Amino acid sequence: MDAVRGLGASLVGTGAELVTVEARFEPREAERTEVQITGLPDAVIRESRGRLLCALKATRLAITSGTLFLNLVPAARRKSGEILDLALALCSAAAAGHFDPRELEGVLLLGEVGIDGRLHAVPGGLAATLAAREIGVRRVIASTATAEEAACVPGVRAHAAARLEEVVRHLTDPEGRLPRARPRELPPVEPAGEEPLDRVRGQEEAKLALAIAAAGGHGLLLIGAPGIGKSMLARCLGSLLPPPDLPERLEITRVLSASGRWPGGLASVRPFRAPHHTVSYAGLVGGGSPPGPGEVTLAHGGVLFLDELPEFRREVLEALRQPLEAGSVCISRAGRQLELPARFQLIAAMNPCPCGYRGHPRVPCRCPPFHVERYRRRISGPLLDRIDLRVELACPALEELAPRGEPRPSGRSSGRELRRRVQAAQERMTARQGPLLNAGLGGEELDRAAALDGESRVLLERAARLRSLSARAVQSVRRVARTAADMEGRDRVDARHLAEALALRAPGL
Repeated sequence: MDAVRGLGASLVGTGAELVTVEARFEPREAERTEVQITGLPDAVIRESRGRLLCALKATRLAITSGTLFLNLVPAARRKSGEILDLALALCSAAAAGHFDPRELEGVLLLGEVGIDGRLHAVPGGLAATLAAREIGVRRVIASTATAEEAACVPGVRAHAAARLEEVVRHLTDPEGRLPRARPRELPPVEPAGEEPLDRVRGQEEAKLALAIAAAGGHGLLLIGAPGIGKSMLARCLGSLLPPPDLPERLEITRVLSASGRWPGGLASVRPFRAPHHTVSYAGLVGGGSPPGPGEVTLAHGGVLFLDELPEFRREVLEALRQPLEAGSVCISRAGRQLELPARFQLIAAMNPCPCGYRGHPRVPCRCPPFHVERYRRRISGPLLDRIDLRVELACPALEELAPRGEPRPSGRSSGRELRRRVQAAQERMTARQGPLLNAGLGGEELDRAAALDGESRVLLERAARLRSLSARAVQSVRRVARTAADMEGRDRVDARHLAEALALRAPGL
């Protein structure tokens, strides 16, 4: 008898690799059924032998005495996770003659099988379905929650089952077809009542910098005393960003699902990750055994907020340089390389000195100058060069914090108005350069989109000389100036926009 073949999947980072399960059963006189699994299974798959035999027996698909051979293809890649349980169980049942193996053709099988035949949800259903669709497989059978994930992929028919016998009935009995799963839509989160940005009193320059960062995809560093509003401003960035489109929602949900953080439906908001400064290297950029995603990947398509930036370990911060440039993280191990998505928008916050009150109008700073210098040098120049916007926040006046009348944000700095301007600026970018935001413009693209006139060139040359700007910093200033012009609805970048970009790049670091 030829080997029975079924299609399953194994998670790798935030994606999935398809796995062909091959099964052959050889009956013989023996006291028990022996199961042999080859193809580099991990401990979870090896332990599945006992529970699969129990599940098959509980669903009246018991395998008689003999040897059941199971092979996982490709054999040279390590397979991990309980996501292969359903494919292993059905291929075993078909190999034992309980139904026609041809029923398994063109179907992706996903789910964990309990000893009583119940199917349990597994992480990575969306990632596995996307991988299957790439090779033309558009039918999925999975546990209920996992099938809802698979149904989010356009053009795929996903069927939900609660027990193993329901799947067998679906494959063998036209009257026992499983219901088709429907994607569960998460409602978009709309700001209720007051705009988040309007809750921040004062800080008009910082609000403008936040809007420019949102419009152009620029990194932003907020510098100010404790309690001045840095964290509040950072958490308002999401309210200015446009909602993700369908491809972005699929990508965000794929990452969350493969990481075991399935949001219950197709993600409708961008992620916001704020790891503590004690996070490890692997916790921030990914790693471990097997390699898994870190915070930069969980923030993919959204915002990564690093509060108390100088308190992060130096090697952890330096690891941000690659994802900020490439939008991905490459984790290399002896056996293989794993590339994880990491296209996020960085926003960071720090105090101006160790005590936090340098330059404060009311609280004196007692930090010696060399302590301040050492504190700021914890952030390397190459990392700072990759952060386009650096804004020093002033302490708001008492009238701004506790006005005599009802506080009302000015028209140009209100949350609703800034969001409108951000949307208009991104529409201009799309019309000019496609989906690429200004923060991603290369040298030639920048020459076309932000050409300098005579006055602008003189201003930039002087600033580069006085501030000792690197080549990367000069291009960074030009990108911010291009975004400032887009925020004003201007086609050309002039000296005023360049001066605004320079003002939003604090020279004290």
